[in-house]
Amino acid sequence: MFGTIQQWLNALTTPRDQQTLKSMLFPLADRYSSLVFGSAGLAIKAGGSALVKAGTAFYAIANGTLVTKAANTDMAALSGTVANAAFNVFCFDIDSAGTLTTSMGTAGATLAAVKFPPLVEKKARIGFVVINPTGTGDFVGGTTALDDGTVTPNAAYVNCTAPFDPTVILN
Repeated sequence: MFGTIQQWLNALTTPRDQQTLKSMLFPLADRYSSLVFGSAGLAIKAGGSALVKAGTAFYAIANGTLVTKAANTDMAALSGTVANAAFNVFCFDIDSAGTLTTSMGTAGATLAAVKFPPLVEKKARIGFVVINPTGTGDFVGGTTALDDGTVTPNAAYVNCTAPFDPTVILN
């Protein structure tokens, strides 16, 4: 029979070993206890809107607590500016109370150069929108419509349906 990670840690004889292993395993355990089940169907709220919505109902588990959101729920507003010709991401998370938050990454000159914002402990990452304004102006979160000519077709909606941590790179 499988035991829980906490049961395995409790079996260690020294508190120092328990704490060392706990600090190593916590990020992995957090990602598996905070994730989305199925796609939220992220999309623009409506033509001319600066908001992203969950196009479908979805379930998530955040810090071990099951939560759900209905179809057509608005994600938290985007905040921050993406300079013309740059790439960046706005990530959407949900916590165990069902509260939605948004965080912005660090822009890059290419898609591969984008840095995701840190994952927030005990929150599930619902997905993200990639922004790459290529018109004459910058993209201003909360102001610029996601289907504005400076942004489309360069706004891409990505749904996370598995544990997600783009910072985990082991060399």
